[in-house]
Amino acid sequence: MAAASLQPNRIRRLYLTGVSAERDPLANVILASWKEILGVNTYNSEDSDGYDKEKESYYDEECDPEVHTSRCTARLRSFAWSIILQTYSEIFLAKSGPNRVQTWVDGVCRYNTEEGLRALLMQTHGHFMDESDGEDSLDPWSPAAMATRIRESQSIEQCKIVVGSDDKMSSPEQAHRLASLLGLSTGPNSLEHEEHEILCSFKIIEGCGHAVPMEEMRLWREDLLSFLN
Repeated sequence: MAAASLQPNRIRRLYLTGVSAERDPLANVILASWKEILGVNTYNSEDSDGYDKEKESYYDEECDPEVHTSRCTARLRSFAWSIILQTYSEIFLAKSGPNRVQTWVDGVCRYNTEEGLRALLMQTHGHFMDESDGEDSLDPWSPAAMATRIRESQSIEQCKIVVGSDDKMSSPEQAHRLASLLGLSTGPNSLEHEEHEILCSFKIIEGCGHAVPMEEMRLWREDLLSFLN
């Protein structure tokens, strides 16, 4: 969306998966929990235990960066479990089983650091460090703001938004709202193309969470190829 917003003349079609106009209250709670797990500073008082004045942040003494390069293995694993449980649907997790999910947790911890994951969340969620979480309307790079600019540019010919029915991070309601901002008028399915409007369609994948390409890999790939062709 950022590329289409910046250089709309270079992009004719958009296929968006798990993207919503803004975060709903549940998504904000989930992000707040990740913020807490990763040890992001949410306090202002320097009198609180664990405050490092020089770094202006809070830390866990047991996770001293001088000892653990990835800060805290326990904290990193807690985040890995949380993000997997919140990203995938209950149906997919139940089918996968605890042993397989455990390997995913191990992979997250093996190939990531706390600092890297924190930076990723800050990059993908503009207000992650801000106490005004959820005020996406103030962010010019929020999906809603970019969708408005994309529609006004009248350069994108067609777009499609796909979302899982059980997506906790991008609810179907908010994904549908994004589709409306891009040109979808009413109803859950693709509508007729109006003059100077983007032909935008909207699809819900039943039983999927936020990770649609992982949970319904073949269905998602075929749908994407069909859209592009």
